[in-house]
Amino acid sequence: MYWLKITAGFFISCFFILPFFKVEDPLRSIALRFFSSEGQAEIYEHICNPDRIYRYQYILDQKEYKQRYDGYVEALDNEIPETLRCQNILTQLVPIKIKYFNLFRYWSEPLNAERLSPLLFWGVNIVKIGAILILITTFVRPGSKQKK
Repeated sequence: MYWLKITAGFFISCFFILPFFKVEDPLRSIALRFFSSEGQAEIYEHICNPDRIYRYQYILDQKEYKQRYDGYVEALDNEIPETLRCQNILTQLVPIKIKYFNLFRYWSEPLNAERLSPLLFWGVNIVKIGAILILITTFVRPGSKQKK
């Protein structure tokens, strides 16, 4: 039962707690880095204040997905015509390439998004996983065995 609680706590932390605090969960990072497929999407909204926000949409197997990508990416900005940049809703859709994870197709990001070096990538994700496990094992303890 102890390991079941640890496992459930880990997945709840990855899928709900970290995204609530706007931290990318390590499972999503690893899935997009190593197990992703390429696809086509269209940017339909570009916001510049206070920081860059790109909203894009894509269709996979007749199902539409809408995603948001935060942070300045020069390559993405260069794909948007200068007259359309920072105009919020774009008057014409801008095609981009994305990568997505086949199991959870709403896990996606632009193909030319800024990516960390492999050493930094693994370091950050190991720290995230370690922090989650420390937090969980702080509150979930193995049951005590009573002597008769």
